[in-house]
Amino acid sequence: MRTHDRCLRTLLLGVILVWGGGCLGGVSAPTRFYTLVPMAGPPTEAIPISAERGPAIGVGPVTLPGYLDRREIVTRRGRDEVELGEFDHWSEQLKDGATRVLGENLAILLRTERVVLLSRRGSHPVRYQVAVDVARFEGAVGAAVTLEARWRILGGDGKELALRRSTVTEVVGAPGYGALVAAMSRALGALSQDIATAIRDLP
Repeated sequence: MRTHDRCLRTLLLGVILVWGGGCLGGVSAPTRFYTLVPMAGPPTEAIPISAERGPAIGVGPVTLPGYLDRREIVTRRGRDEVELGEFDHWSEQLKDGATRVLGENLAILLRTERVVLLSRRGSHPVRYQVAVDVARFEGAVGAAVTLEARWRILGGDGKELALRRSTVTEVVGAPGYGALVAAMSRALGALSQDIATAIRDLP
């Protein structure tokens, strides 16, 4: 009986010590939130292609793989392994952020005030609609970001005018998630350049 009581007291003491240690040293790191940003301004080669207010451009839908559809920032650790940022999150859904930045970038590059964000094809009358299917959009902290996407340009009547694929790699250049997100914004800028060039080349 005494042995049983001694074991029970030892077990309870261990539980108390573990619980107490968790209370004293278990303060978690604060969660940080990040957002994608558009390019700073129009490059010198960006030339107006239409009237004063520019063409009406619809951006969307933009689709992402399911593994990227989450609050945590996803980074790649290997060919078939990814990691979630426990304390590093997006301030908005990645799909929404990518759509917003593509729209702002195209407004800058094409010098147009008339850009609308679309959730589905043909949901708003526009001159051109850009639909983007993203196959990959992640990277490794301190290494590089890769953006792979297939995109279409549709006319106002829904007819496909262009179908292209872009692969963009941006060097992160510094440690930390802030530098990673900045590289992702630059990758979207490069994709926007590809799309804007294709729109300017349309008859």
